[in-house]
Amino acid sequence: MSFAQYGTAESKMKTTLEDLCNEILLQILECVHNPYDIYRAFSRLNHRFDLILQSVRLQLDIFVEDKQSLTMIRYFSANCTHLRIYNMCPSISLQQFLRLRSLTIHEPTDAQMNLIQSTTLPMLEHLASPASMMIFDCLFSNRHKPWLYLHSCHFYFPHFPNSKVTWQPNRTLRTLSGVTCSRKTLSQLLSLLPSLKCLRVDMIANDLSDWNTMIFEKTLTSLRIGFHQLNYDDIRVLIGPLLRRLHIEVFCEQPSINFSLLGAVIMSRGKELEQFCCDYRGRNIPVDSIKTAHRMFQSIQVLPTHSYDTNSFKCCHFL
Repeated sequence: MSFAQYGTAESKMKTTLEDLCNEILLQILECVHNPYDIYRAFSRLNHRFDLILQSVRLQLDIFVEDKQSLTMIRYFSANCTHLRIYNMCPSISLQQFLRLRSLTIHEPTDAQMNLIQSTTLPMLEHLASPASMMIFDCLFSNRHKPWLYLHSCHFYFPHFPNSKVTWQPNRTLRTLSGVTCSRKTLSQLLSLLPSLKCLRVDMIANDLSDWNTMIFEKTLTSLRIGFHQLNYDDIRVLIGPLLRRLHIEVFCEQPSINFSLLGAVIMSRGKELEQFCCDYRGRNIPVDSIKTAHRMFQSIQVLPTHSYDTNSFKCCHFL
């Protein structure tokens, strides 16, 4: 083949972006990290690209309520799958996001909170927001259509309320974090979430209530639990046969931690445990002392912390 012939063949193989079918164009645009870059490059290019833009599935991160953010919402809200709103943005209505699968909202208005429900956001899979009784009612089907796909919730450590008589178990939720409970309410919560695998919870201070271990099964594989004062009996109750990761936080300084007892309690229950972490305030206990307290601490690794009075360590691969 001559050079001239080669050049002719090469030119025939060339194509432009507009020659691609809509499906491939959508895949390309959805790989662009910044939605504003997509808007600036392709909006008002022609009618075809305007229609394609309105079908792009992407994530929107809103930090301030300005002209650019509102423009992004107007163009992309119908097919937006992931939305994160970091500050108060009262003009944004969640009703625009019919196909939303993940919502993170830090400072919602009352109107926005009222729209965090299964009828408004039926496709939701992950939710991070303040808690409300409306959300709890939707989770536990109290006169509301339940979420069918919601498997992960993060709240900002509200006190979990006493369960209503009409609440029913939710068998979809797998991960729950950011709640504060008494022993009584945590017993009720676990009974309402029989499929829960991952839990992050803080226990209330000076709790005088009792556990009701007869109403819940120990299904957790990951538990992160915060105490104002470390309670070994509470740890014993919550560790089940499936637990693989355990993280204990102690918020208030206490005279001492009995690492020998702690290790014995954990290992007597956590037969499948693979990783243990502990954050505690107070005097820095020598690592060698923790290692010799119980065999589960022999692989201890000291972790960096952001607080001068907090100690943190991790251990894995128990004997």
